[in-house]
Amino acid sequence: MTRSQASKRIKASLVFSSQGALASQEDFVLGKKDRGLFVVADGFGGVVPGALASRTACEAVLGFLQKEAGDIEATLPFVLRSYYSLAGNVLFNALVHANRQVLRLNQKKNVHERGGASVIAGFLDEDLMAIAHVGACGAWLFRSGMATELVTPRTYARLSDPFNKEVSDGTAVPLMALGISQDLEPEIVELRVRPGDWLLLQSDGMDQTIREGLLKIQTENLTAAQSAETAEAYLKQCRFIDNASASLTLF
Repeated sequence: MTRSQASKRIKASLVFSSQGALASQEDFVLGKKDRGLFVVADGFGGVVPGALASRTACEAVLGFLQKEAGDIEATLPFVLRSYYSLAGNVLFNALVHANRQVLRLNQKKNVHERGGASVIAGFLDEDLMAIAHVGACGAWLFRSGMATELVTPRTYARLSDPFNKEVSDGTAVPLMALGISQDLEPEIVELRVRPGDWLLLQSDGMDQTIREGLLKIQTENLTAAQSAETAEAYLKQCRFIDNASASLTLF
């Protein structure tokens, strides 16, 4: 999507990251509102390996999208699936590319020295939002005072109990992640966004209470800029137990 097209569709956006109550930050988030590109990563493996994996993943996804978005030839060395849009295909390949970069970090390292990352990324093309995810991150659509979960986190907790969306017992361990295996299969979700929609891409440190607070702000009679400012102030005053990072896009 061109810079002008994305700027017209997206009324406001923000990225947020908190270390929470933990001693270190292994999350990373990047966003380019003018290109409609957003990515959140939740690293693991320790202070240095986890943080490096999440940063590398985000930068690799965003770098691939910035360079290749809109160019169908860019997908040819990778994977091109007929049932995804161009945006979905480019995003799929961006995560495959990012996985290779994180795997490269882990080369010649012992198991306890390796890092990995759950990742969720969004790419806007006209009114079509493509979302790709691997692992424990989440995506929520807020529309007209209602919220719906767009992806299912691939975690041990969801495997054990698909109804349990709020996990605090340490079982939210990703079953798939960047930096673990070559045969990665990112999951793609595509949807048409509407004026007034909010899209939240998040690491697993944000719970239902946080989302309810954001949803309440959406229902207030505010401009997009005012809503984004209010949402950012709200997130900054929230107390997080875990690392928490998010990208919030207002249409």
